[in-house]
Amino acid sequence: CLADGCDRPYAWTDLHHQDPWSTGGRTNLDKAEPLCGFHHHRIHDPAYHHKRHPDGTITFHRRC
Repeated sequence: CLADGCDRPYAWTDLHHQDPWSTGGRTNLDKAEPLCGFHHHRIHDPAYHHKRHPDGTITFHRRC
């Protein structure tokens, strides 16, 4: 999982589409991010903001 501090192995992840499939995004492995179930739900949760870092990790912060 690419979430900062998450220790879930790649085999336990789902691929998150950076360009949502539901809005016409194509399945493109260059724009797919492995996230565990917990962080995959969080990236779609409007209560949280996420930031992608140059090292590939993603951090989540609760919106104010």
